[in-house]
Amino acid sequence: MNDAVRGEGLVLARFARPAGRSTTFAVVADPHVTPEAEGTWKVFHRTEARLRGAVASANRLGVDAVVSTGDLTRDGAPAEFDRVDSILGDLDAPLVAVPGNHDVPKAMDDHETPSVERFAKRYGVGTLPYVIGVGGVDLVGIDTASDGSLFESHEGAVSADQLAWLDSVLDGCETPVVVCHHPVGRVAERVDALEPSPHYRLRNADALVDLLAGHGVGLVLSGHVHWPAVDRVGGVRQVIAPAACSFPPAALLVHVEPRGTTVSLLPLAGRRGLEEAYRHVGGQGRGAAFVAATEDGYFRGFPQVDESDDGTALRPRDPPGAPARSPSNGL
Repeated sequence: MNDAVRGEGLVLARFARPAGRSTTFAVVADPHVTPEAEGTWKVFHRTEARLRGAVASANRLGVDAVVSTGDLTRDGAPAEFDRVDSILGDLDAPLVAVPGNHDVPKAMDDHETPSVERFAKRYGVGTLPYVIGVGGVDLVGIDTASDGSLFESHEGAVSADQLAWLDSVLDGCETPVVVCHHPVGRVAERVDALEPSPHYRLRNADALVDLLAGHGVGLVLSGHVHWPAVDRVGGVRQVIAPAACSFPPAALLVHVEPRGTTVSLLPLAGRRGLEEAYRHVGGQGRGAAFVAATEDGYFRGFPQVDESDDGTALRPRDPPGAPARSPSNGL
């Protein structure tokens, strides 16, 4: 993967760790694909186009893998999974995923959501949790969505069995990157516009962080919040990916190399799509907080973390096909 890949969009962070053999993968979070719904702050009528855009970008860049942090579907309906499968059928790179709270069976479902076991066979290596080598990286996928009731799964938790499994496998991973749906950090403390809420963090995040820190894990990737952010919790770095479906419609590009890791935004919409998503999020709960953060110059603060020795690799530039500034949004 050449140096041009790293600057594909705004650089979110540059870390000293993880470091290893050159490896590049895309991270797609919360596409919420549906063939039926329209509107809302998730811009449902564009969800298929956004996932197709992620597939096209991954193919164009020749990434080593595509990683999904979950919520592939709007609410786990079979037709939604079928549409996801149709779109992912065009992907050249391997795909590995973990389920989000919208992908797992829930008591209130009016349809038969496929089991978590079926999800693992469909979008991974056949099991959950898992470790899979991608280039010079060990991707460690865990399920934070299916341990509990509807409300609890919305918050997320890591089961005791998975914690024990992590403890047994992490020492055997040379360059581990943990992938989960729910964040381990206190996101509202990182994004001023967000109200504090248990929704944004795993219920047993402290136990997971302590375990990961004890094994020297340098990076956790998650989604769920629909907003790009970097956090450090107990010595563990976390990157939260933006949602493919809402504002800003984007994925992440993660490039690991011997001198460290660069994480960039990978835009999934041009100017019109960005403006449409911005209009839809305004005034709608969490979306209103994202508008406020944008107006306050959130994206002008990128990169949020720069641990590199060579700052020239980190100069943000405008995403291809997207405006330098959308009307009143500060991007």
